[in-house]
Amino acid sequence: MNSDELRAALLSGDLSRPRLTWYDAHSGERIDLSGKTLANWVAKAANWLDLEMALAPGDVLGLTIPGDHWRAIYWSLAAWTRGLSVIPGTDADAVVGLVGQPDAADLAEPAAALARSPLQAMSDAMPPPAGPEPTGAAQLPADLPAESRVLLGDQTADQIAALTAGLIGHGCSVLVVRGADAQARDAVRAAEAVNIVL
Repeated sequence: MNSDELRAALLSGDLSRPRLTWYDAHSGERIDLSGKTLANWVAKAANWLDLEMALAPGDVLGLTIPGDHWRAIYWSLAAWTRGLSVIPGTDADAVVGLVGQPDAADLAEPAAALARSPLQAMSDAMPPPAGPEPTGAAQLPADLPAESRVLLGDQTADQIAALTAGLIGHGCSVLVVRGADAQARDAVRAAEAVNIVL
């Protein structure tokens, strides 16, 4: 999915509808991002990759942000719209991490949702598509209804962004619950009116 396709998917339908909801069972933090808000974060990250780091299609973005963190999801989406590969760790052309992590990063994002991000100064206009179609989006079940409210289940942290990209492209709303046991996940499922668990 290129940047134009991702933005179109995020901005389709009810713009106030959550497209990504993220829970952290350890901190109690909950983030709800509408399609418009998520599109803005993706655009800002894509612009940073393009304008500040001058990354070109085929380059590699390293993330020291845990793969099941909401910030890792939008960074992965932004990188894929620029034709970049995403890997965990620092052996990359550019590295993004969280404030306070020991790894050296070109950009350090705050872990808390309400803390000021260095990306806020970047434009929220999506840059033009770059590079080949990314291979980030995962295959979805053929019978998945569009606009489903989907709770991700047993995926690894590395699979979450790819599955989220595919689900957003299908018009779905995605819920990610970090660090939860089965009982906590079931409580989220009931509270959030989830109709599909993957």
